[in-house]
Formats: sequence, C-alpha cells, structure tokens
Amino acid sequence: MTLELTGNDRAGIVRDITRVLAAAGVNLEKLSTDVQPAPMSGEPLFSAQAQLAVPLSMTLDELQARLEGLADELMVDLALRSDP
Repeated sequence: MTLELTGNDRAGIVRDITRVLAAAGVNLEKLSTDVQPAPMSGEPLFSAQAQLAVPLSMTLDELQARLEGLADELMVDLALRSDP
C-alpha cells in the first residue's frame, strides 16, 4: 500500500504515524518526506509518501480506520491506496 500525508509541519509527525503502523504489524519499506511553504500562507507544509508492507490479513479499510483518529489529532490529510 501507499500512504500519502500532508499537513502543517510540526515535530513528531513521522514518529506518531510509524508508532501506529508498527502496532498494526505494518512495515515501512520506503519513506520520502518534504517541507515546503504552503501556497497561500507560506507556513511550512509537511508532506510524506510511504510504501507499506501490510499483513495479508489486513484490509485497506482496517488500516485506514487505525490511522484516521491519529490524522485528526495531528490535523493532517492522510490517504491510503492499494498498489497494483
């Protein structure tokens, strides 16, 4: 699966997301992050893309449910998609 995340930059985003992934038995295979000024405000905007190795027994919906609460808490947009 691929995870895409965007939100205001702050310390601990990667730590918090990877903690939830590890607790779910998900392996982070590749991670790319970037910080750029937001188009309207110029505030630092954090983005990340990750390739995930998800247990065969876990569905996209299950992983999304585990991450949604954290995404709300961190105030980030988070999207998951299955890789072909």
